[in-house]
Amino acid sequence: MGRKAPLSAPMAIPSPTSPRGTRPMTVPAMRAAVIAIRAGVFDGADNADAVVGAEASSAVIAGTAWRSDRNQLPWTRADAGGPVVLAVAGHAGAGASTVALAVAEGLAEDWRVRLVDYAEPARSGLAAASAIELGTDGAWWRRGRRGRLDVFRLARCPADGELPPLPKTDDAERLVVVDAGGSLTTALLDSPGSLVPGALVVVTRVTVPAVRQTEHVLAAADGGAVVAAVGPARWPRAVEASCGPRLAELRSRHRVVRVPIDRRLETTGLTGDRLPKPVAAAGRWLAALLMPAVPPPPRHRRRAEPSRTGPAGDSR
Repeated sequence: MGRKAPLSAPMAIPSPTSPRGTRPMTVPAMRAAVIAIRAGVFDGADNADAVVGAEASSAVIAGTAWRSDRNQLPWTRADAGGPVVLAVAGHAGAGASTVALAVAEGLAEDWRVRLVDYAEPARSGLAAASAIELGTDGAWWRRGRRGRLDVFRLARCPADGELPPLPKTDDAERLVVVDAGGSLTTALLDSPGSLVPGALVVVTRVTVPAVRQTEHVLAAADGGAVVAAVGPARWPRAVEASCGPRLAELRSRHRVVRVPIDRRLETTGLTGDRLPKPVAAAGRWLAALLMPAVPPPPRHRRRAEPSRTGPAGDSR
């Protein structure tokens, strides 16, 4: 029999320290690369340094224009009106829209409230939450009414890097509850200081992977948040053991509120019907923690001062 042909030697992988090797990518560089790919930025991005340079350019990377300055966020500007509550999900599928609605309705018992949903129209959890649809409101928003609550949803998807302003209102004392939505929450996590509004509620499920992901969100919030925990009242030991330091601290300070799971809501989603009583009660509890010492404004506007002249123009 003939001799077998020798197997070819395995390809040598260049060492990162060798002249022909490539340097290991850092976490910021990898993040910048993902952002650049999503934005369609390829020219001139031959290495990690070029990608990082692209990340620093607000004109190139989608979304950097408004993420680069916390003061550009609508709910941190002076024209936001009254106090702002920002509801974000600690992870995908947490149930942030349900919690945002419950909190908004709890606050609406004492405040004039508008609930603003920044999720894309196709991903909105509040698409059917209004009892009455009132049509479009300006270029960006679709307005609805639910009891005492005004609900605003995006009417169209914003372009890359564009963040629509809050809906205009003639009531300067109206409180705003913002449902950030998944895409905006992801963007906010890349912008230091963005998750520090007037009040913040972070929503999580009571599972091991959920609380681990939520810990990263709480780390970006500087610990000044309230957590809505969707699930059982008694946490499994595995979940308790997986809590990070920030979530554990909030639990010790009684700033974690249980939101019970409702099977009907899981099937139908949010509709114009009333929230289940246990979910509504959790919303009121969260509202009390989020706005503990802020006195609500009077519900009715002040009446116009009487004229100083009588019907015939005589001075009174």
